[in-house]
Amino acid sequence: MVAAVPALLSLGLLIDEGWLPILGVIDAAVIAIASADAVFSRPRRHELLATTTMPRTWSLGRAETVQCELANTGSLARSVTWTPDVPREVTVEDAQREVVLPPRSRLGDSFQVTPRRRGTFHLGALHVAVTSRLGLWRHRALLGAGSDIHVYPNLKQLGDYALLARTNRLSLIGVRACRRAGGDTDFERLRDWHSDDSPGRVDWKATARRDLLTVREYQVTQSQNLVLLIDAGRMMVSRAGGDAGGNSQGAPETDALGAHLAGSSLLDQAIDSALLMAHVALMQGDRVGLIAYADSILRYVPVAGGPRQLNRLIHALHDLHPRLVESRHEDAFLHLRRHERKRSLVTVFTHVLDEVNAAHLERHCTDLVGRHLPLVVMLRDADLHAPLGAAPADAAGFWRAGAAAHLVAQRAEVLNRLSRAGALTIDAPAERLTPDLVSQYLRVKARHLL
Repeated sequence: MVAAVPALLSLGLLIDEGWLPILGVIDAAVIAIASADAVFSRPRRHELLATTTMPRTWSLGRAETVQCELANTGSLARSVTWTPDVPREVTVEDAQREVVLPPRSRLGDSFQVTPRRRGTFHLGALHVAVTSRLGLWRHRALLGAGSDIHVYPNLKQLGDYALLARTNRLSLIGVRACRRAGGDTDFERLRDWHSDDSPGRVDWKATARRDLLTVREYQVTQSQNLVLLIDAGRMMVSRAGGDAGGNSQGAPETDALGAHLAGSSLLDQAIDSALLMAHVALMQGDRVGLIAYADSILRYVPVAGGPRQLNRLIHALHDLHPRLVESRHEDAFLHLRRHERKRSLVTVFTHVLDEVNAAHLERHCTDLVGRHLPLVVMLRDADLHAPLGAAPADAAGFWRAGAAAHLVAQRAEVLNRLSRAGALTIDAPAERLTPDLVSQYLRVKARHLL
C-alpha cells in the first residue's frame, strides 16, 4: 500500500515533469520507512525460541500429536505465523496458525500429523514467519531442533486378532477354523464355552465347579519354523487397492483387521499380511524368520521365537520399499538353503507376470518340496484385474479385458503347476488375503503337515 502512493503520483509526470523532484522525495521517504520497518521489526537472535515434542515411534495412517511451544523473550509483541516442518510423506491437519505473541510470553499448540508412508523420516521444528510492525515485511526462520521418526506398519490388526482369538470369534474376520487331524492331547487351558465349540470338549467337572459352561482347549504342536520370503522387486510396486475383480465377499470382516490405505503397493499388503501371520505363529509357540530380497538380499532376520521376535520383524520391515529392479529369486532361495536346514513352512510373497520369472519361481519352489513346505502367496494387481470386473465399454476395453484375461489365466496355470508339485498356494483378492493366509497357516498346524 505504501509503495502504491508514489506509483500513482508518478502518473502526474505525464502532465507535468516538474513533479519529478517531489516524487523523488516521496520515494526516498517510502524507502526509509520500509527500511526502518525491516530493521527495527526484525527479531533479534534467540528472541524467538521454539521447542517441539513428538513420539519417535509412529504407525502408518494413524494420526499423532506434535506438541509445539513458541517463546517470545523480547520486549515487543510479535505477529507470528507458524507451521511444523514435515516431509512430503507426512500430512498435517490445519497446518498454519497465526497468533500475536505478547512480549516475554510463551504459547503452546498442538498439530495432528499423519504419516502416509512407512520408513524413517526427519521432522524439523517450526517454520516461523514474523510480520513487521507496519506489515511491510515477513521475516522467515526455521526454529528449534528436529527429530527422526520411525513409521511402522499399522499394527491394529494384531490387537484385533488377539482379542478375537481370546473370545473364539475369529470367524468375524474371515479366519476359518480347522479341525485338528487326530486331535491333540496336550492340555493348554480352560475357557468359557462358545457356540462354535463341540459338546465333546465341555469339561463337566469344571462346569459344575464354576456354574458356567467350560471347555478344554488343547495346544497344537509347537516349536515349528516359519520363514517369510518377501519379494521387494519391481513387480511389487503395483497397486494393491481393493478387490479389483469385483468380489466383495469378506470385506466387512477385513475391516476388523485394518483396511489397506488407498494406493498402497503390493509390498505394503505383503508386509501387513506377513506380520499378522508371524504374530499368529509366535502366539502358537512357533519360530519365525525373514528374508526380504530384490536384486540382492535386503533384510534377513534369523529364525527365532519369543515375544521380542515380532519387534525384530517389524523393525526390519518398517522402511522396506519396492525397488525398480528385477527380482533375483535364486538369491533368496540360496540364502534360505544356506541358513535354514530344519524343515519349515516357507511362505513366499511375490507377484509374477512374465514366463521367465514364473519359471524361476516354479523351479525353486518345486526344489523346496520335501525339505520344506512351500506356501506361495501370489498377490493381485488391482489394475490388472480391474478390466475383468465389468463389461467393456468400447473396443479398447475389449482389448484390455482380453489381455488381462490372458495374464490371469497364465497366472492360474502357474499356481496349478505349483500345487501339483506339492506346494501350497494362495490367490485371493486384497480384502481376503490376510484371513486366507492365517487360515492356511492354522490348517497346516492342525493337519501336522510340517
